[in-house]
Amino acid sequence: MNALLLLRSQLGTAFALGVVLLSAIALAALRLSFPAEVPGLELLLFGWLGVALGRLTIGGRLSDSGAAKGSPGAAEKVDHILRSVARLLQMHLTETDAFSERLRGASDRLAEHETSEPVNEIVMALIDDNRQMRDKLSNLRDQLEESRLRVLQLQYNLERSEEEGMRDVVTAVGNRRFFETAFAEELEKARTSGQDFCLALADLDRFKLVNDRFGHLVGDGLLRLFAEILVQNVRGQDRVARFGGEEFAVMLPGAGLSEAVEAAERIRRVLESKQWTVEPSGERVGKITVSFGVAKLRADETGADLLRRVDGHLYDAKARGRNRVVAERPEDVPPVSRRTRSRRAASV
Repeated sequence: MNALLLLRSQLGTAFALGVVLLSAIALAALRLSFPAEVPGLELLLFGWLGVALGRLTIGGRLSDSGAAKGSPGAAEKVDHILRSVARLLQMHLTETDAFSERLRGASDRLAEHETSEPVNEIVMALIDDNRQMRDKLSNLRDQLEESRLRVLQLQYNLERSEEEGMRDVVTAVGNRRFFETAFAEELEKARTSGQDFCLALADLDRFKLVNDRFGHLVGDGLLRLFAEILVQNVRGQDRVARFGGEEFAVMLPGAGLSEAVEAAERIRRVLESKQWTVEPSGERVGKITVSFGVAKLRADETGADLLRRVDGHLYDAKARGRNRVVAERPEDVPPVSRRTRSRRAASV
């Protein structure tokens, strides 16, 4: 798969160079004034330029999902190419203006001689052709700039669509796909920077009873309210996601274990202090509590290992009576293979 992505990337780069070369050929064709018996040659060349840009946009976008983070996307490549072509056109326009001035000077000099009338007419015709070519290129430059702006708008729309695809439809926080992406990013940043990174898993206690008694609409409302509590009680750099069902994950980059435990305790107390009712009937749901498992990333530990340890602490919180935060002690070295999720799920 990596080899295929690399091949696509190299092909995209080659295609980009080909587009720029094609643009240069088109400009050269215009400057050399191809014979009239080859009608529409300039339009044909620039038409192929448009097709090439379109193919690069589509092909690059298909490979973006597998590209390494930080590598240019398709829209950025097209934007770069369009800017390059626009610069070429601007340079050509400047050269064309200078050429026109030289032709006018030659025409003025020829006009001083009575026998130069035929040559003077030819020069005037060349000046007129040159002016028309300059106007065409100016219009093309404007069209390329407009196309560049459209590409940027397309990139923005695609990014918004992808962002919406990572948002949980019930709670409006990140979904499981978002968690997996953000978790990998935070792990990489922690390993690169050497900073602490903590992960917390929260599980609403006896949530199934709420769904069974009051229905899923009430349950969904409770999930939304708890997600709001999570977002309101973490730092700006922390990331919240719905892990699945009534479980939520909180990623705390740069936080030590004591700081992560304090954040989990704060959230637990806020939720415990609230009394929930069903609107508009006013029927009491009662108190809702949450259990937390918290752990800090260790040196040379994989994300899967960290997740299993956090899950084990969450299982302990459930087994000890729920409505509590359980975290490792610095001297604890729990085995990676401790309690599985299936055992914890059976006890809920």
